[in-house]
Amino acid sequence: MPSTEPVFGRRALLINKKALVVADLHIGVEYELERNGIRIPPQWKDMAEEILSLKEESGAETLTINGDLKHSIPSEKWEFRDVRSFFREIRHAFDEIHLVKGNHDGGIQYEVPSWVTLHPGSGFVFEGIGIFHGHAWPSDDVMKSDVLVMGHMHPAVRFTDSLGNSQNEPCWIRGKYGDKKIIVMPAMSRFYGGAAVNDNRFIGPVLKSEEFDGKNAKIYLLDGTYVGKIGEMK
Repeated sequence: MPSTEPVFGRRALLINKKALVVADLHIGVEYELERNGIRIPPQWKDMAEEILSLKEESGAETLTINGDLKHSIPSEKWEFRDVRSFFREIRHAFDEIHLVKGNHDGGIQYEVPSWVTLHPGSGFVFEGIGIFHGHAWPSDDVMKSDVLVMGHMHPAVRFTDSLGNSQNEPCWIRGKYGDKKIIVMPAMSRFYGGAAVNDNRFIGPVLKSEEFDGKNAKIYLLDGTYVGKIGEMK
């Protein structure tokens, strides 16, 4: 059975101790925030540095970006400039780089360097693990895998204190889809919200399917803290 281990304290998964998977970078989200009066520096360089740090720590040979590399729909020209800069930064760190196309990645096929392997949103199989973004139904090959890995949902847990103040913390979801294991990854982007699992809101056709046992899916924080099952959350 292939091994899948979240990297402690980080928003990344390690497959068979040698392949990194990250999801939902949303490069360019800062341009949308700026239009709403919130200014933050471009995030592509920080995420590239984090990926290089993960590579250094893990010794990973390959990198898979599991969808939503960029943010805007429709695409913005300056976003593609940042995407190209991002790939130049990480180009020589990995033997292979894979990109699964997400629902925010329209037109990305025209900007991805030739040395990046582009996969459709229905995903691909890597060393026995089915990797797909989550906005579309996985391919037949992906669904034959015993372990499924998806992004798209940006899962988080909403903690609320006695005064009604609340805070969302990114998390991992580990559950069952029929007889398969499924892992839902936290988003690498720190500036694009997601779905609070406390609300029992599931995004994407697989998680909305009756085959997904949402009530018994387990929630873990980035530091590995087990929070509970989704069906127990309030």
